[in-house]
Amino acid sequence: MRITKVTAVYFSPTGGSRGYARAIGTGVSKALGIPFAELDLTRQTVREQEHRFEEEELVIFGAPVYAGRLPQIEGGIFDNVYGTSTPAVYTVSYGNREFEDALLEEADICGNNGFCGIAASAWIAPHTFSDKIAAGRPDEEDKKQLAVFTERLIQLVQEQAKKGMQLDIPGNHPYREPKTMPFHPKGNRHCTACGVCAAVCPVGAIESDSPRETNAAKCIDCFACVKQCPAKARTALGPAFKALSKMLESKLCRERKEPQMFWGK
Repeated sequence: MRITKVTAVYFSPTGGSRGYARAIGTGVSKALGIPFAELDLTRQTVREQEHRFEEEELVIFGAPVYAGRLPQIEGGIFDNVYGTSTPAVYTVSYGNREFEDALLEEADICGNNGFCGIAASAWIAPHTFSDKIAAGRPDEEDKKQLAVFTERLIQLVQEQAKKGMQLDIPGNHPYREPKTMPFHPKGNRHCTACGVCAAVCPVGAIESDSPRETNAAKCIDCFACVKQCPAKARTALGPAFKALSKMLESKLCRERKEPQMFWGK
């Protein structure tokens, strides 16, 4: 296949999925000497617009895994992104637990929108609810695996990979039921009302004129507001969050998950 441009298209509230999609995309564009671009769907206004890609482009999709699924938000993440038999690479990142149905879900949505999957991968990033789980990922070993994946992807493109190739991705139909958390981050007494949390919230769950509060009906617990609060004044309060964090740390810090890669045939 002749590729004239590569674009990383991602939803990444805390940056993990963006980093992986960007690394793969820039690696391919540099090797092939073609332009690289990014489409950040974390911003609600960008998701609401229609985006189209042509047959000679390559798109690297990226999203985080929330309880084995893609983040469930109104209007979807990739629903307004369309291809024209456009070759695509599907990626997800997760916090050292499991990616379960999320990668398959991403491939299904994008495949139905005109993209042709040629490769896919699942990567490890720090867990949303704990700084201890998958701390420091991606590390040097992850970066080596990224290089391996990118190099093989480049070869796949250069070898004129066929459109319509079969890409088998693990997961289940129907997908597992989405999980709603019984807690949401809020601002505490140290909140300076600077508005950063409202600006970075990908679903509009925080109002700029009352930033200490969170709209529970909209919040997806991505913790972008927590990670980016300059005053460190936002957190999830209450026993439910503490209990879940403690349980996750006791289970997920025991074993190191490794990246997984899948290739079209």
